[in-house]
Amino acid sequence: MYTTEDLINDFEKFNLFVNSIEKVEVTLFFEPIAEGKWSIAEIVSHISFWDNYIREEMLPQMKANAAIESIDIETLNNQAASYALSGVSHQHLLRKQLEERTQLVSDLKKKNEEELFAAFSLNGEEVDEYSGYPHSVFSYIAAFIWHDNHHRQQIDSFLKEKGVELKVSEYKA
Repeated sequence: MYTTEDLINDFEKFNLFVNSIEKVEVTLFFEPIAEGKWSIAEIVSHISFWDNYIREEMLPQMKANAAIESIDIETLNNQAASYALSGVSHQHLLRKQLEERTQLVSDLKKKNEEELFAAFSLNGEEVDEYSGYPHSVFSYIAAFIWHDNHHRQQIDSFLKEKGVELKVSEYKA
Protein backbone atom coordinates (compact mmCIF):
# COMPACT_ATOMS: atom_id res chain seq x y z
CA MET A 1 0.00 0.00 0.00
CA TYR A 2 1.22 3.47 -0.92
CA THR A 3 1.40 5.39 2.36
CA THR A 4 1.54 9.08 3.20
CA GLU A 5 5.18 8.52 4.14
CA ASP A 6 5.84 7.06 0.67
CA LEU A 7 4.11 10.04 -0.93
CA ILE A 8 6.13 12.62 0.98
CA ASN A 9 9.39 10.72 0.38
CA ASP A 10 8.67 10.53 -3.35
CA PHE A 11 7.87 14.24 -3.42
CA GLU A 12 11.10 15.03 -1.56
CA LYS A 13 13.21 12.94 -3.97
CA PHE A 14 12.82 15.60 -6.64
CA ASN A 15 15.59 17.45 -4.80
CA LEU A 16 18.00 14.67 -5.82
CA PHE A 17 17.20 15.42 -9.44
CA VAL A 18 17.59 19.17 -8.90
CA ASN A 19 21.02 18.57 -7.35
CA SER A 20 22.02 16.51 -10.39
CA ILE A 21 21.39 19.36 -12.84
CA GLU A 22 23.66 21.73 -10.95
CA LYS A 23 26.59 20.82 -13.21
CA VAL A 24 24.71 21.39 -16.48
CA GLU A 25 26.41 24.08 -18.55
CA VAL A 26 24.80 27.48 -18.11
CA THR A 27 24.16 27.84 -21.85
CA LEU A 28 22.21 24.54 -21.86
CA PHE A 29 20.40 25.51 -18.67
CA PHE A 30 18.91 28.58 -20.36
CA GLU A 31 18.38 27.02 -23.82
CA PRO A 32 14.79 26.06 -24.68
CA ILE A 33 14.39 22.28 -24.55
CA ALA A 34 12.53 22.40 -27.89
CA GLU A 35 11.10 25.04 -30.19
CA GLY A 36 8.35 26.89 -28.37
CA LYS A 37 9.18 25.16 -25.06
CA TRP A 38 10.74 26.40 -21.86
CA SER A 39 14.39 26.09 -20.87
CA ILE A 40 15.55 24.04 -17.89
CA ALA A 41 15.77 27.36 -16.03
CA GLU A 42 12.11 28.12 -16.71
CA ILE A 43 11.04 24.60 -15.76
CA VAL A 44 12.94 24.76 -12.45
CA SER A 45 11.49 28.20 -11.73
CA HIS A 46 8.01 26.93 -12.63
CA ILE A 47 8.25 24.10 -10.10
CA SER A 48 9.72 26.43 -7.49
CA PHE A 49 6.89 28.93 -7.93
CA TRP A 50 4.32 26.15 -7.61
CA ASP A 51 5.98 24.78 -4.47
CA ASN A 52 5.86 28.25 -2.95
CA TYR A 53 2.24 28.75 -4.00
CA ILE A 54 1.19 25.39 -2.56
CA ARG A 55 2.97 26.08 0.72
CA GLU A 56 1.89 29.69 1.18
CA GLU A 57 -1.57 29.77 -0.38
CA MET A 58 -3.02 26.29 -0.85
CA LEU A 59 -1.86 24.20 2.11
CA PRO A 60 -3.32 26.54 4.76
CA GLN A 61 -6.73 26.29 3.05
CA MET A 62 -6.73 22.52 2.48
CA LYS A 63 -9.12 21.51 5.26
CA ALA A 64 -12.19 19.30 5.40
CA ASN A 65 -15.10 20.71 3.38
CA ALA A 66 -13.17 23.85 2.37
CA ALA A 67 -14.09 25.51 -0.93
CA ILE A 68 -10.76 26.49 -2.46
CA GLU A 69 -10.17 28.59 -5.56
CA SER A 70 -6.74 28.21 -7.16
CA ILE A 71 -4.76 30.82 -9.04
CA ASP A 72 -4.98 30.81 -12.82
CA ILE A 73 -2.33 28.30 -13.89
CA GLU A 74 -1.02 30.39 -16.78
CA THR A 75 -0.62 33.46 -14.58
CA LEU A 76 1.68 31.62 -12.18
CA ASN A 77 3.51 29.84 -15.01
CA ASN A 78 4.18 33.13 -16.81
CA GLN A 79 5.48 34.74 -13.60
CA ALA A 80 7.83 31.77 -13.08
CA ALA A 81 9.13 31.83 -16.66
CA SER A 82 9.71 35.60 -16.56
CA TYR A 83 11.58 35.28 -13.27
CA ALA A 84 13.85 32.57 -14.70
CA LEU A 85 14.82 34.89 -17.56
CA SER A 86 15.15 38.04 -15.43
CA GLY A 87 18.90 37.72 -15.02
CA VAL A 88 19.03 35.45 -11.98
CA SER A 89 21.77 32.83 -12.03
CA HIS A 90 21.18 29.13 -12.58
CA GLN A 91 22.64 28.54 -9.11
CA HIS A 92 20.06 30.88 -7.60
CA LEU A 93 17.20 29.11 -9.38
CA LEU A 94 18.41 25.71 -8.21
CA ARG A 95 18.97 26.87 -4.64
CA LYS A 96 15.50 28.49 -4.59
CA GLN A 97 13.92 25.24 -5.81
CA LEU A 98 15.74 23.15 -3.20
CA GLU A 99 14.68 25.56 -0.45
CA GLU A 100 11.05 25.72 -1.57
CA ARG A 101 10.70 21.94 -1.83
CA THR A 102 12.45 21.37 1.50
CA GLN A 103 10.12 23.84 3.24
CA LEU A 104 7.03 22.33 1.61
CA VAL A 105 8.10 18.79 2.55
CA SER A 106 8.68 19.96 6.14
CA ASP A 107 5.16 21.39 6.26
CA LEU A 108 3.70 18.17 4.82
CA LYS A 109 5.50 16.07 7.42
CA LYS A 110 3.72 18.05 10.15
CA LYS A 111 0.31 16.96 8.83
CA ASN A 112 -1.43 13.91 10.25
CA GLU A 113 -3.38 11.32 8.24
CA GLU A 114 -6.69 13.05 8.86
CA GLU A 115 -5.33 16.36 7.55
CA LEU A 116 -3.71 14.72 4.51
CA PHE A 117 -6.95 13.00 3.50
CA ALA A 118 -9.43 15.75 4.39
CA ALA A 119 -11.66 16.23 1.33
CA PHE A 120 -12.25 19.72 -0.07
CA SER A 121 -13.50 21.22 -3.30
CA LEU A 122 -11.08 22.86 -5.71
CA ASN A 123 -12.39 25.39 -8.21
CA GLY A 124 -15.90 24.09 -7.56
CA GLU A 125 -14.99 20.43 -8.13
CA GLU A 126 -15.16 17.77 -5.40
CA VAL A 127 -13.31 15.11 -7.41
CA ASP A 128 -10.00 15.43 -9.24
CA GLU A 129 -10.79 14.93 -12.94
CA TYR A 130 -7.49 13.12 -13.61
CA SER A 131 -7.34 10.70 -10.69
CA GLY A 132 -11.04 10.26 -10.01
CA TYR A 133 -10.37 10.68 -6.27
CA PRO A 134 -11.72 13.40 -3.98
CA HIS A 135 -9.49 16.44 -3.67
CA SER A 136 -7.19 16.18 -0.64
CA VAL A 137 -3.63 17.15 0.24
CA PHE A 138 -2.65 13.55 -0.56
CA SER A 139 -4.19 13.55 -4.05
CA TYR A 140 -2.93 17.08 -4.76
CA ILE A 141 0.68 16.18 -3.93
CA ALA A 142 0.37 12.89 -5.86
CA ALA A 143 -0.58 14.95 -8.92
CA PHE A 144 2.49 17.13 -8.43
CA ILE A 145 4.74 14.07 -8.22
CA TRP A 146 3.43 13.11 -11.66
CA HIS A 147 4.02 16.73 -12.74
CA ASP A 148 7.63 16.66 -11.45
CA ASN A 149 8.31 13.41 -13.30
CA HIS A 150 6.83 14.81 -16.52
CA HIS A 151 9.24 17.76 -16.40
CA ARG A 152 12.12 15.57 -15.32
CA GLN A 153 11.59 13.37 -18.39
CA GLN A 154 11.53 16.47 -20.61
CA ILE A 155 14.84 17.66 -19.14
CA ASP A 156 16.40 14.17 -19.34
CA SER A 157 15.43 13.85 -23.02
CA PHE A 158 16.78 17.29 -23.88
CA LEU A 159 20.08 16.68 -22.12
CA LYS A 160 20.42 13.23 -23.68
CA GLU A 161 20.03 14.83 -27.14
CA LYS A 162 22.85 17.18 -26.14
CA GLY A 163 25.05 14.27 -25.00
CA VAL A 164 24.67 14.97 -21.30
CA GLU A 165 23.75 12.15 -18.95
CA LEU A 166 22.78 12.99 -15.41
CA LYS A 167 23.96 10.99 -12.43
CA VAL A 168 21.08 10.92 -9.99
CA SER A 169 21.59 8.72 -6.98
CA GLU A 170 18.56 6.75 -5.85
CA TYR A 171 16.08 8.77 -7.92
CA LYS A 172 13.42 6.74 -9.68
CA ALA A 173 10.97 8.60 -11.89
